Amino acid sequence: MAPPPDVDGDLASTLAPRYGMLRQSLEAATQSVITTALDAGRVLGIAGDLLRRRDALGDTTRDVTLAIDRVEAQAAHAYVESIDAAAEHQKLRHGIDEAFEAMLEEGDERVLYVHAAEAALGARDALASVRAAMNLASLDTSKLDEKLALVDKGLVKQARSLVALNTMRRKEAAALDASEREAAWWFTARSQCDFLVSLYRLQEAPEQVNITQKHNAAHLAVCEDCQRDVESSSLAYTPDHIAASSLWRREHGEATTSEIAFMDAHAKDCKDCKRALEVLAQPEE
Repeated sequence: MAPPPDVDGDLASTLAPRYGMLRQSLEAATQSVITTALDAGRVLGIAGDLLRRRDALGDTTRDVTLAIDRVEAQAAHAYVESIDAAAEHQKLRHGIDEAFEAMLEEGDERVLYVHAAEAALGARDALASVRAAMNLASLDTSKLDEKLALVDKGLVKQARSLVALNTMRRKEAAALDASEREAAWWFTARSQCDFLVSLYRLQEAPEQVNITQKHNAAHLAVCEDCQRDVESSSLAYTPDHIAASSLWRREHGEATTSEIAFMDAHAKDCKDCKRALEVLAQPEE
């Protein structure tokens, strides 16, 4: 069975109204010359958002260039100076923590955590958009680059905690031009690793267990990052059910004798895991 798709849902239907409003905001904001740091940051952020998504939105270069030309270089650099890299780092780190909490919670609590995490990722993406707009205007981005490195420091390796937001992150990554995606790690890093959610969330409906187990096994077979996570002592499986990694090893003849013994014994009293083993034993069609 194939891993989860790259993008979930209709991308175009969500992009059109969202970025149509941004175009209008950009036009309204640049009716006069931009001379303040705050206004410069806002205009550069909007312009960069449109610039980094030209493939999905159509060529926005003309509108963006006209808008950026209204921003005085002094105002743009003043905005960069105003960025508190330490505060932005803390905001992003907290957002990653919120995303992890969203993976564990249900209902209204989960919604609150998701919104907070998405806002943090959006704030980081806005800084990338400012950089893209400044680059188009041939403005010096060296100071901004230094600050962005401080914002990101040590956080890329924590991207596995963002997997609860993977549906949203895949859509955001797909909206970006291909040349922008790799750098936008907050949207792309581990965005295919839905497998990790199953390490912490075991509340699936019984009819979904078999499907999820097969998806997980397929993903684990090809994802070296997830394989390393399975081996890491910091990510422990619950002992209440058979792990997807154990199913994968059994399917490929790599399970240990003790693993097989545990799975067989556990399946005698667990209907969901018994079904998972039965599905595993079925030949591929």
